[in-house]
Amino acid sequence: MKKFVKLVTVLSLVLLIGTSAIFAQGGTEGTKAASGPVTVNVALANNPLSQALAKYAQQSYKADGVNVNISVLPENDLRQKLTTGAATKDSTYDIIYIGPYEAQTWAKNGWLENLKPYFDKMTPEQKQWYDYDDLIKGMLDSVSLDGIPYGIPFYGETSFLMYNKDLFAKAGLTMPEEPTWDQVYAFAKKINDPANGIVGMTMRGAPGWGMSGAPFTTMINAFGAQFYDMNWNATIDTPAMRNAWMMYKKILTEAGQKDILSYTYNECIALMSSGKCGMYYDATSLAPPLEASDSAVRGHIGYVMAPHDQLKKNTAWLWNWTMCINPNITAERKQAAFDFILWATSKDYVALTLKEDPSCGTTPSANRYSTYKLSAYAKAPYAAITLKTLQNLDFTKPTLNPAPYVGLQYMAIPEFADIGTAMTEYLADYVVNKTSLDEAIRKTQAVFEQAAKDGNYKK
Repeated sequence: MKKFVKLVTVLSLVLLIGTSAIFAQGGTEGTKAASGPVTVNVALANNPLSQALAKYAQQSYKADGVNVNISVLPENDLRQKLTTGAATKDSTYDIIYIGPYEAQTWAKNGWLENLKPYFDKMTPEQKQWYDYDDLIKGMLDSVSLDGIPYGIPFYGETSFLMYNKDLFAKAGLTMPEEPTWDQVYAFAKKINDPANGIVGMTMRGAPGWGMSGAPFTTMINAFGAQFYDMNWNATIDTPAMRNAWMMYKKILTEAGQKDILSYTYNECIALMSSGKCGMYYDATSLAPPLEASDSAVRGHIGYVMAPHDQLKKNTAWLWNWTMCINPNITAERKQAAFDFILWATSKDYVALTLKEDPSCGTTPSANRYSTYKLSAYAKAPYAAITLKTLQNLDFTKPTLNPAPYVGLQYMAIPEFADIGTAMTEYLADYVVNKTSLDEAIRKTQAVFEQAAKDGNYKK
């Protein structure tokens, strides 16, 4: 992703739809179908920003001869459908909605369309309108291969700790700007009050490498643990790794939500929004709903850096949801898909979201630099800490000690989707006492060791 947006006047917003339609009609030839309307099928992950895009697109996206059909799916279902579809050259979805974990591998596999030719044929006016250089470089680079873009991030995120200032004040607690996990655990225990329906802290508990695995992997990094050493020997069975597993369980079983394993980020947001939860560690992109005009906790939430432990530097993650084009569709559909991607990732779209929702709750985060220069967005209580976190991340050095992989809340290897998910399933069993820590660690160690052998990483 790259830089951000500028508030526009009412007249500009009136022109927005017309301008968007121009770019929705293609770089040079347009997308008007010779044999009938073109339908662009899109599947998005079920989260607030995706839900908003589906709504705004239905209301405002106008392109001659083009219909856009958007489905919003649970994240795990989306990943399964898109991965299966990419591997089998399925053409159901014109726009593929993935993250940096998949992007580079899929680009190498030929599963994504090279976007450079589409940008190259844009007119000077179109290029000026879109302002490619405004996209946040680190985010765009994470979905590029050898400098060639294979997708454009719709929004990006890092992670931070959200806390209820009222509950902290009531308990006589002060949140530091850079808390440790030990401090977070102590705070959660003090705030937790089941008799009055107060939960000390919530985190994702549903298994899945992109569900509980996201916050949990950053905890692993924070505790100084890692998945492999430089020789690709699995390093799951270590004291540092065990400490991370035990901390995750302690927080959720001693001060967390009921039905731990049913919680995705949607349930966590709902709980935090109720005012009945002390803390929530998750993606920065999930903060806007807490500050929405109809939120019971608007103005009562504080935001600080991701908790650390042995790893003293920033322990947050880097992620984005990126729009890519399916290479298995017709040229006409590809151009229509590209035009929609331009609209959805444009400054005009950011302006539209701020016009429709001044709370910034539906404005894409961390994809354009200019967004953070907008007075309407910069005043959001989570904006400054989000930008600070993004500027201090090192995607290539996720661990305390040298590691043979990159990635902050995942490893950027194809096998991680399976082995990371397996780890979270063993973690879930451990959390609900279906298995012991020793057994969960042993099984996870075996899975990671086998993956290193099967992937020919271990020589």
